[in-house]
Amino acid sequence: MALVIILLASFMDLLDVTIVNITLPSVRAELDASPAHLQWMLAGYTLAFALGIITGARLGDLYGYKRVFLAGIAGFTAASALCGAAPTAEVLVSARIVQGLFAAAMVPQVLSQIQLMYAPHERGGAMAAFSSLSGLAAATGPILGAALLEADWFGQGWRTVFWLNVPVGILAFLTAAAVLPEARSTTRPRLDVAGVLISSAGLILVLYPLIKGSEELPWPLWAYVSMILGVIVLAGFVRHQQHLSGQGKSPLIEVALFRVRSVGGGLLIQFLFFLPVMGFFLTFMQLLQPGLGMTPMSAGLTILPWPIATTIAAGLGAAVLLPRLGRTTVQIGLVVLAVGFVLLAAAAGTNWISFLPGVVVGGLGMGLTVAPLAQLTLEKVPARHAASGSGLFNTVAQLAASVGVALFGTVFFAQLSAHNGGYTTAFTATIWGSLLLLAITFAASFLLPRKETASTTAPAKP
Repeated sequence: MALVIILLASFMDLLDVTIVNITLPSVRAELDASPAHLQWMLAGYTLAFALGIITGARLGDLYGYKRVFLAGIAGFTAASALCGAAPTAEVLVSARIVQGLFAAAMVPQVLSQIQLMYAPHERGGAMAAFSSLSGLAAATGPILGAALLEADWFGQGWRTVFWLNVPVGILAFLTAAAVLPEARSTTRPRLDVAGVLISSAGLILVLYPLIKGSEELPWPLWAYVSMILGVIVLAGFVRHQQHLSGQGKSPLIEVALFRVRSVGGGLLIQFLFFLPVMGFFLTFMQLLQPGLGMTPMSAGLTILPWPIATTIAAGLGAAVLLPRLGRTTVQIGLVVLAVGFVLLAAAAGTNWISFLPGVVVGGLGMGLTVAPLAQLTLEKVPARHAASGSGLFNTVAQLAASVGVALFGTVFFAQLSAHNGGYTTAFTATIWGSLLLLAITFAASFLLPRKETASTTAPAKP
């Protein structure tokens, strides 16, 4: 029962990332939301999650995994209720950011609880269940979101997507309070509050003008100044982390990991890869619904083959191709994803059947990339830094998701405005940008180890 409850909480977090895409056109219509509001609905959640996930893990070490998990799920449930009741787009964006922060407190405790409840030789099934959640959420989100929109329970429309979390969250909280064991880390690392504040400030200075740029074109001078200041602040954050590490204290990010070539290269590829992928989901949903006039259910069914293909290809890539081909597996995945994007651009403006080849091929390319990339990036991480390496890998993915939504959303809505509502033209423009980034990612992939090696260190946490 304890395992079911912590996995349910993790699933709620993952589902809230995938399900919201399908609701954006309805939110825009009802709340008169601007393009920037829509981007912040997605990017605000992932940014808050990325900024808070390492801090959330530290809080669990300090105050107890169960206590922080309960606080996280309570806050996540309350924020979901606020999303459902949001009277304006501004309130909805703020509630989504709060959701992301509490999810960052909740999710890291899942792995800690699994390690606590199971002996090492018993964790295989629990870890497999945890790892499968992302694929399940990706497949469930578009269909569940569409079903809730079309059911329109009590006239709530898109709001039911958020209201659904409330009874589930209350049930999970009460059950977790009764069945989860109490424990905390024996090492008790300190929380780097200054690091949290510096990194948050730097990322906001970079992301805010990117998203605001979709409304103020051409960009004003302050936007460029803000992004430059953000880069300077982030450089200061790196120096701060190096200083803490040199003093033997507990930095948020173990900077020494970047000296491992596969780690630095893998994180760069992870970041570059998720920029176009996450931007694609935002722009594709806009094309299908407002652009082509599809219903939410039709749009959900159109994108559904993507996560299914991703799940199949991820298993194939990690278990079969990676041991034989090494980094070539990742490179094949990047090429296949690029082909999928080209097929989607060629089909833009037609019916849902014409999108099917591109959706399937794109999903296969994503699956062939993500699972092998994680293994190649983390395989040479020393055992003492396993948790830091895994946390850093996941954090980079979340940050890339935020930047990708901001960057490609800005391009999409700028093209939409420039071409008087030409959704097909705007979508095609984002595809060209995606192909450019995938080409850069392919070039960076040569930083990865040529072959997967038998590591002598303990494996990193997923």
